[in-house]
Amino acid sequence: MTNERRSVLHRALRILETLKDAPNGLSLSDISRRSGVPLTTAHRIVGELHDWGALERDSVGVYRVGLRLWEVTSVTPRSVGLQRVALPFMQDLFETTHRGVHLAIREKDQVVFVERFLSPETATDRTRPGVRYELHVTAIGLILLAHAPLELQNEVLTGPLTVPDWAPPVTEREVRQKLADIRRLGYATTPVRQEYISVAAPIYGQAGTVVAALSVILPNTESYGPRLAHLQGTARGISRALGAPQRRTGYALPSDMRKGG
Repeated sequence: MTNERRSVLHRALRILETLKDAPNGLSLSDISRRSGVPLTTAHRIVGELHDWGALERDSVGVYRVGLRLWEVTSVTPRSVGLQRVALPFMQDLFETTHRGVHLAIREKDQVVFVERFLSPETATDRTRPGVRYELHVTAIGLILLAHAPLELQNEVLTGPLTVPDWAPPVTEREVRQKLADIRRLGYATTPVRQEYISVAAPIYGQAGTVVAALSVILPNTESYGPRLAHLQGTARGISRALGAPQRRTGYALPSDMRKGG
């Protein structure tokens, strides 16, 4: 591939990445500004993406991700197969707990959310499918980091451990201790802004390794012990449905199920 063709592809991907974070769509000038692609080049690339069906344009010139792109990505095996198996379990957990439920996988050094059920009180939750966070920031990400290859753990932990404004700062030593606790106890907790706590558990695949994680979002005034039992039972069910070895689907409930995180 020539440098020119590689540059065009890179710019097209930047444009798509920009639109991924704009569910209400963007004008051509906004696409150019946010992606850093010059306006004339953006006009040409956006036109080609629109002609193919990767983008859709409304009557006032606002572009959104198109149905054709969804058709291509809808066969992604890691997320779609997992979603198909997990959805009925997630719905049952949601109806049992009446709390928000999230499903996520790891993509390199980030956690990617692939499905969710929102409770009315968390209906404004920004963690929609496709959103990414650093692994060390959320309970669901910490589960995935705790079971990631050691090389990746070291890469993440020796890098900048930045956190959102609503999260407390963390050190490498603190995160390493959290990961050890997660592997021992089989679950993770983190605060979510000031009002909520996230509780997460691992999901195992056929090879007996962690392939995803599941979480529930609870008010921080609510004891998470009973919800943890439901969460871990749901994670076990998904793991069995994915073909995980029986010995990897069990979780030892900790004797200390204190409130908070």
